[in-house]
This record gives sequence, C-alpha cells and structure tokens, in this order.
Amino acid sequence: MKSVLIKYFPCLIIVILAISMLSLYFGWLDCFFYSAEYAQIQGVDYFAVPKSYLNLVEGKSAFDTWGGAKYGPYATWYLAHPAFSVFVASWFSFFSAWTSYWLFVFFSIGIMSYAAFLFSKSISGKLNRQLVYFIMLCSFPVYWMLYVGNMHAPLVLALSLIFLGVLEEINGENDNRLNKKLFFGLLISFFSKPIVLLMLPVLLLVKETRKTTFYSLLIYGFVSFMFIVVPALNPEAVGLNKLMNVVFDFDYIKSSMNIYKNNFVLNEYMKDNSIHWLNLIAQSDYKLLHVDVFSLPVFIDTLIGKEVSAFYFKMPIYLTLLLSFFVPFIANKKSRIIFLLMLLMAISLTFFLSYNTVWEYQFASVLPVIATLIILKEKNLLQKRELNFLIVIGCLVCLPTLYFLVDATKIELVSTLTLIRFLKVVPVLVLFLVIVYGLLKQVLNVKR
Repeated sequence: MKSVLIKYFPCLIIVILAISMLSLYFGWLDCFFYSAEYAQIQGVDYFAVPKSYLNLVEGKSAFDTWGGAKYGPYATWYLAHPAFSVFVASWFSFFSAWTSYWLFVFFSIGIMSYAAFLFSKSISGKLNRQLVYFIMLCSFPVYWMLYVGNMHAPLVLALSLIFLGVLEEINGENDNRLNKKLFFGLLISFFSKPIVLLMLPVLLLVKETRKTTFYSLLIYGFVSFMFIVVPALNPEAVGLNKLMNVVFDFDYIKSSMNIYKNNFVLNEYMKDNSIHWLNLIAQSDYKLLHVDVFSLPVFIDTLIGKEVSAFYFKMPIYLTLLLSFFVPFIANKKSRIIFLLMLLMAISLTFFLSYNTVWEYQFASVLPVIATLIILKEKNLLQKRELNFLIVIGCLVCLPTLYFLVDATKIELVSTLTLIRFLKVVPVLVLFLVIVYGLLKQVLNVKR
C-alpha cells in the first residue's frame, strides 16, 4: 500500500491542484464555502494590495483603500506593513486588476511550493515528503486563501523558515553565526503579517537565537521608522506629536480606529502608516459575529449564547509568555531547542485562540506546524505516539468545513454555526493544549 501511495501521490497532488486552479475560474468548489455561494468576493482581499502602491505613487496613503482611482471591483482594507506595498505590491500594480490577481495566485502557489520544498529537504521518507507537499498545496484553507487573494502565503513561508531555522540549532549547524532561515523568516513576517511578535521574548532570551533575532529587529525597526517619517512613504502622516499622544491610549484606539465600528470610514489616524500596528489593538476586544469567522472566542460565544470577556481568551498568550522565561534555564542544548520549537508552534496557534477575527484562509498558517511535527517524528526527537496524534489532529484543519452538509437558509442557527466552525477551531485548540501540556510536564519534571 505504501509503495502504491508513493507512486501515485505526486499525480494526485497535481490533479487536485489543477482542479483547484480551474475551480477558481469555474466555481466547482463554491459549495464548500458560504461566501463563495452567496457573495461576490473572489479576489476581495487582493485588490487592496496593488492599490496600496498605486496610492503611494499618487501621493496618497497606502491604507486609503477606497480613496482615489478605483482598482478592482471591490476590496477589503489594506493592512499589511507599508513596506510590503513597495517591495512586493509594486510588482503587480501595473497590470489590470484581474490579470494582477491571477499573477498573484501563481505567486502564492510558488511560495507555498517553496515552503514545502524547504521542509522536504529535512525529511528522508519519500511518503512524508509527498505528504508535506499535499498539505501545503491541496488544503482547503489554501484554496480559500487563493480564492480571496489574501497575502497569507508569505506568512506561511515565514513560519516555515522560523521552525526550520530553530531545528538547525539542535545540531549546532550555525556555530553561533547568523541563522539565515530564522533571520529571513522573521523579516518576512515583520514586513507582511507580524504574527511572530509574540515569539520575540523567547527568541531573545535563548542564546542560540538571540543574535539573529536582534539583527532582524534592527532592520525591521529602521525600515519601519523610515515608513513613518519619510513623507513619500507616509503621504498622509498625522505627525509624530499627534501619534505619540494616542499610541498608548488603548481605549481611544479601540473606540476610534476599529474598521468595523467605524463602518469602514477611515479617520486621519487610520491613514497613517502606524495603523498597521495600532489595528492589532483596535480589534483586540472586538468580536465580529460573522459566519466566516472561525476564532475560539466567536466559537464559544456562539455556543453558549452570551459574550465571554476577551480577557479569558488571552490566557493562551499569557501562558506561552510565562513558559518563555523558563527556556533559558534548560541546561541540555537539545532539550532546550526542542522545547523552544514546541513553544514557538504553540505561540503561533494562540492567534486562533486569542484573536477575535480569524478567517478560514488564516488556518493555512497551521500547515508549517504539521510539517514540523512530521520532521520531529521522523527524527525521533519526541514520542512517536504523541506526534502521530498531533499530526492527525492537525490534518483535520486541511479538510473543508462541514458547511456543505448544512441548510444554508438556517445558517444563523447555533447548531449550524457550531458545526461549520468545529473542524477548524477544535483541532487547533487540541493541538495547543497537547503541546502546552507536554511543555508544562517538562517544566515540572525539571523542577523535581
């Protein structure tokens, strides 16, 4: 059976990827996604990306998505790092909207393929290498990422590089030199989606990763500062004085800079480049009760029929931060790096458990976790029984939601919404709990 799988798995991957690409045009897979069936949103997250660079060329804010000349039939709000507009979005901005969208789809597939290639280089088993390509290219969250045109593939690559870079430290492959994979992984995330910010404390505390993290932060800080103070890069800046007056006023940020509360009307602060960072605060307590939102807070609130304080959902973040301060005290290098790697994976999962607005495509960032677990299993770095369980649970995220089984006219029912979200939220929660349980158990054993 294994030899048959090895022989035909590549063909299966190619066929599924071809079907996915054709479905983007013909809509064959629309039945698996509520918004694909009942709304016209293909490319909705993409059109703001090239528009952000065109805005800069016109002397307008990169974040003024709906201002100036229209680009594409519709768009969500651009919120990536302003540097992404210049370094990446500019490549696609001189094509017509739909041509640009399709070019970006192929660009994203290329990035996902490269991430799979990087993982495959650390895997000796042929079937496991093929499995990594399968989950990276044929998962339903990846298809939805391509459908809406979200720029999420760079984050997947960033997490892949970070996990692989830390894995290299187990054997001391970098010999206290710059860890290139970790370095570029951090920079790619910083300049696209800064989900790795919560990883910084532990990466700075651990001696094997401190130097690389520090250098990446220096570059990130310098470039980000340029995009705040240089007028051509921040055409509608509010100025440093006004910015400093509100940057620590979290209540004001939450009440005045939330795109949903403002009914998609941008105020002056939301056109300043600082909104890239402030938006994380602006939406930190706001829960968007939408059928396509798959966060744990929304899942629980819907299930029990009342709103639970956002504070309780921040506990996964607090717990992982607490564990971060334990890592430097692990004397054995191999144990320390494995602990660090598992903790980084847990930190990456806190986004789905603590942040309120999580869309289905964002579960593509769970895929590097699954691929890393496959490597750990093959290298016998952790117990195989536990890793097998985690890999199976993680792969559930790759499946479609159970939306195709429900009556769309009853979409607002609690039972329907719970069923739809179950295969995304619960597997991630289980992954996180099992990983953290293992880390806590190791902490207690060391103390004994």
